[in-house]
Amino acid sequence: MSFAPAPAATRAGRVGRFGVVLALLVVALGVVVIRDALVVGGQIEGSTWLIPVVDGADGIEPSTASTAVGVVVALIGLWLVLVALGRRVRTRVPLDVPGATIGVADLARLASSAASDVPYVLSAHSSARRTSVSVSVTALEGDDVDDDVLAAVQQRLARLATPVAVHVSTRHVAGLR
Repeated sequence: MSFAPAPAATRAGRVGRFGVVLALLVVALGVVVIRDALVVGGQIEGSTWLIPVVDGADGIEPSTASTAVGVVVALIGLWLVLVALGRRVRTRVPLDVPGATIGVADLARLASSAASDVPYVLSAHSSARRTSVSVSVTALEGDDVDDDVLAAVQQRLARLATPVAVHVSTRHVAGLR
């Protein structure tokens, strides 16, 4: 019996944090509306909170400022809808084994580890995307390690389903020989 590989792992789109904040605001507004409905219905004692706000807004005349605020709010809402409907962000890279993946942050860690293992490399730092890895290494002046680092990183990342582009930059520091 064979199983189909799992779908590509994704994380929530960029609207995730905004969605939580907007959801909390809508819940708070709902609580206020329900509270005011209970006050108006005589179920609980107190004065309403929304009626004074609505009465205070009554009589506002159209102006350039209110138009500008309305346009900005409409554009933010349109942007949020477009981002929410957009593609989700893929955070994993497939390996050559069906269904197995590795995270982008782990890809950067593997590249840094491979670069650190190269002789004459003093330190290594990497950043990764799904299609490329950038490795920054520090070496002593006169030590040419770019090709060795490139080969080591490519060998360490050979198990990826599709190879990624590897970019190596070296910072040379003065040292005693």
